[in-house]
Amino acid sequence: MLFTSPIFLFGFLPVVLLGFHLWRRVGSNILLVAWLLAASIVFYAWWSPAFLLLLIASMLANYYLGYAIQRADGRTRKLLFIFGVAGNLALLAYFKYADFFIDTLNNVTRADLPLLHVILPLGISFFTFQKIAYLADIHARHARTRRLADFALFVFFFPQLIAGPIVHHSEVMPQFRLLGREEAHDRQKASAPAWENSAVGLTIFLIGLVKKVVIADQIARYVSPVYAAASHEPAVGFVLAWQAALGYTVQLYFDFSGYSDMAIGLARLFGIRLPANFNSPYASLSIVDFWRRWHMTLSRFLRDYVYIPLGGNRHGTCRRYANLMATMILGGFWHGAGWTFVLWGALHGLYLLIAHGWESFSRIQLPAPLAWIVTLVAVIVAWVIFRAPDLHSAGVILAGLIGVQGLHHPIANVAETPAAILISVALLVLCAVLPNTQQIMRSYRPVLGPVTAPMLSLQWSPALRFAALGGVAAIAVMLLSWETSEFLYFQF
Repeated sequence: MLFTSPIFLFGFLPVVLLGFHLWRRVGSNILLVAWLLAASIVFYAWWSPAFLLLLIASMLANYYLGYAIQRADGRTRKLLFIFGVAGNLALLAYFKYADFFIDTLNNVTRADLPLLHVILPLGISFFTFQKIAYLADIHARHARTRRLADFALFVFFFPQLIAGPIVHHSEVMPQFRLLGREEAHDRQKASAPAWENSAVGLTIFLIGLVKKVVIADQIARYVSPVYAAASHEPAVGFVLAWQAALGYTVQLYFDFSGYSDMAIGLARLFGIRLPANFNSPYASLSIVDFWRRWHMTLSRFLRDYVYIPLGGNRHGTCRRYANLMATMILGGFWHGAGWTFVLWGALHGLYLLIAHGWESFSRIQLPAPLAWIVTLVAVIVAWVIFRAPDLHSAGVILAGLIGVQGLHHPIANVAETPAAILISVALLVLCAVLPNTQQIMRSYRPVLGPVTAPMLSLQWSPALRFAALGGVAAIAVMLLSWETSEFLYFQF
């Protein structure tokens, strides 16, 4: 069920909100948790009831395994933890990577083994990482197993179930336990008043809708045909290559940050705050800064559960660089079963090695505008590899970016649109200059954790001018939502 679909916007969400506020009047925490859990189960089952059973089985296995780890000590505790991580990774490997490994083996050995054609369950990468983080926190005694209903809601909570943000058990579990409590009693701990949650949540959700429907989906029409052509054409001209590269850079950010905004806004409608997932990444002045701002909950997971366990920076420079490269390659492979994702991760690993080496051994500091351009171009080049359906297509687009086939190389049914390039460049500049969603909403604690100060001051308040602007945005969404597409991260 897409957040942008009419059935969600005018059917599912109003019913869930109505039921939530009716049960809230009763003041029963378990009833509110049960209602949100039931709604989340319906949300996932809308796509596939069969895979719902898989998710329920995985949730129960991780819950009781976490309980066993919590009660165990010493070697038994460690073995249970390893077993749990291995089980989650095995599930992910089967559904996401089985055909990739078989195809790779066939290419290397010419074995001609049949592919399994496994259907990928929606959100499996996200809820697998979330449960691994849960087991790791239990093992490290950073969290404790609580009520099964709360854990089930932690796994199923529909705003962030499919594509994140990747949340920690400790971030949302205390909030679930406060649902339905009297605000006067829990004012220091609990959420804001209901009107504030509704106004802030709807505003953030609407910002995400505009990002997805009005920007990402519209720019996609100038991107997809070029990448489709690159898969069978020997060359792409300079203009078309930059049209695709710049357009996808814009499309991916507004699509995925739009989803994250919608997830954060939906959760806030129920009084739950989620962590931020983006912090103006296209304003970054270095690739290190970019990874502090892009898909922040994934970066946090890779740091805490891959990079640091590998040794982090504790064993010298060479080991640190090896750990960085391994972490980024694994992060790339997590995104998808293809060599393009592995290469994308390795390229970002190389970027990070160069950035850290430059910081350590060079005293030259680039001027901010030049640093911004260098960082953005590096990110754009990597996005070409990330988006391309195969390595051949990536090579064709990359060759076009440096003008190997000249300024123009006509391709049937693919139009050069210089206006799309100009719009993409303008949007990238605006992404770097204008405040992001969290900064616009900063007076109302939109996310868990602090919000950085924006370069330009623009602050939302429950005033008539913002209501009118929201109305215009809602009309634009309704006019364009009939042709909306799936979120880009739905199949990751």
